[in-house]
Amino acid sequence: MNIPTRHSLLAIIVLLFILSACQPATVASVAMSPATAVPPQPTATPLAPPQINIITEIAEPTKESAPAAFSLVNPEDLVTNTPVPTETAVAIVEPAETPADTPTPQPTFTPPALPQTALDEHYWLRRPIAEGGTVWTDKTYPYGSTRGGTLEPHHGVEFYVPTGTEILAAASGTVRVAGKDDAFNYGPQLNFYGQLVVIELDSQFNGQPIYNLYGHLSQIYVSEGQHVNAQDVIALSGATGVADGPHLHFEVRQGENSYDATRNPLLWLWPFPDDGTIAGRVTFADGSLAYEAPVRAVRVDASSAYAATTTYADESLNSDAILNENFALDDIAAGYYEVIVDVGGKKYKEEVWVYPRRTSFVEIVLGG
Repeated sequence: MNIPTRHSLLAIIVLLFILSACQPATVASVAMSPATAVPPQPTATPLAPPQINIITEIAEPTKESAPAAFSLVNPEDLVTNTPVPTETAVAIVEPAETPADTPTPQPTFTPPALPQTALDEHYWLRRPIAEGGTVWTDKTYPYGSTRGGTLEPHHGVEFYVPTGTEILAAASGTVRVAGKDDAFNYGPQLNFYGQLVVIELDSQFNGQPIYNLYGHLSQIYVSEGQHVNAQDVIALSGATGVADGPHLHFEVRQGENSYDATRNPLLWLWPFPDDGTIAGRVTFADGSLAYEAPVRAVRVDASSAYAATTTYADESLNSDAILNENFALDDIAAGYYEVIVDVGGKKYKEEVWVYPRRTSFVEIVLGG
């Protein structure tokens, strides 16, 4: 047997020291069978993953990519009471289309009360003369007047304008007459109005049609059956027919297009902003009407323009179905008035307030 030398022993000692340094200080032995062996689990709780904000980009829709059932809208145009989160997609759904066989609802015409007038008034008509022209009615020959017995009872009102002045439709409607009155009698005789236009309004009053007549025209721009809107130019003024000079003769007819169906246009024409209308009835103590009685309105609370007329000349003139008047005064400044009738050396009067764009009614009994 060979005995190791001193150098060999030293090498063995160093090797043993290295092998012992490579072993763990303590090792727990785990008994397991090869079939069920699993590695030991860590005892520390794993950290939760960090919170990550995920932003999903949505491509801008295009007309080509948008479904037919959706409407492409600008988000700034949307108005809602509930804020919409930025991550929430919102679909705007258009209403379903009306089936082709469903009839389109037709407009229902109602009395076209003009702005700043009461609903119970029938101020339906705008002035048939444009602003800047003679837009007021003539006061010397009003509806129902004979101008002091010199003319036939007047069935309309006059606008004194030069020949060639544009005539405007006072309200929307359908043209029923456009031409001469030499073949059909629209007035008291043939050729009375010369060239005329008659328009049936879109609205009815108490279930009856309303017509406007424009007479003594020099030129006509509309034709029968044509629909016109309020303030459309329909003709030019003139002096055709029985006329004492160029002017527009204007009528309101109720129920039928007849000379016997006229009403006082002063109760239909839209008043000026600060003016109203006085309508009244003058009778005798037995209830009979007073014909051609002189009527004037005098303002009490301030100065005002002179206002006077006469009661209707005879039974051929028609009163309003509601007011049952036999005189009317238009373009009356709002204020407090005495309405005075002088008959047989006696003065009869009643007081009345006039309100802007309203009709005030007064009744006077003579001989009482």
